[in-house]
Amino acid sequence: MDEILAKIEEFFGFVPEIFKVLEDEPQILKAYYNKMETILSNDALPLVTKELIGVGAAAALGSEHCLKTHIKVSRRLGASKDEILLAILIGAAMAESTALSKSLRVFKEEIL
Repeated sequence: MDEILAKIEEFFGFVPEIFKVLEDEPQILKAYYNKMETILSNDALPLVTKELIGVGAAAALGSEHCLKTHIKVSRRLGASKDEILLAILIGAAMAESTALSKSLRVFKEEIL
């Protein structure tokens, strides 16, 4: 498990809390790490783009810790301030669209 945690720290610059907690469950940590490594090692998108997707997703989910982590990694991979801001705005817009879509469907059913 030390090897996995070392790789995680190398990538993020620190060990995120998720991995610290999972450290007590080696099989789960290994499975989660392998899944993430498989996704991130796929060459269909550049790594910086994948991190910007993570920024947008974290913004959409309101996950401040994940947002901070993925912004740091994005910057280290060369993402510009404008690219990061755009990823946040897209993620936030998707979250807003989801809330409106669900709420307006109920509104339509109950009021209209």
